[in-house]
Amino acid sequence: MKNILNYLPYIVVILAQFLINNYIIIIIFTILTGFVAAFKIEHKKVFLKSFIIGLVVFTIVFLIYESRVEYVKGLLVNLGLSSLFIYVFFPLFNALNTAILFLFGYKIGTLVLERKLARASQA
Repeated sequence: MKNILNYLPYIVVILAQFLINNYIIIIIFTILTGFVAAFKIEHKKVFLKSFIIGLVVFTIVFLIYESRVEYVKGLLVNLGLSSLFIYVFFPLFNALNTAILFLFGYKIGTLVLERKLARASQA
């Protein structure tokens, strides 16, 4: 049960990518989830866990729905790149984006938590 609670924020962030259409709301939700996670999850390799989970999920979903972004292959070819880079770029940048936003919220939450603990120890 403890493992499930430790991985729940990562899963919630990934689900938000698929359930919410507005990108600004996704950004805010990801940062807020990271902020709340700072108070609840273990403090070990947060960025790496978020990145790997995101990379696996986004790669699988991208391979399933690949035909919806077929037009991007032409853009890559126009830039002088192989169209096979699409299989690397889309999942990689999406996972990086999610992991960086989650880490940002997580670090803000950790700073708030440390400040609370410092005040409590002074009082």
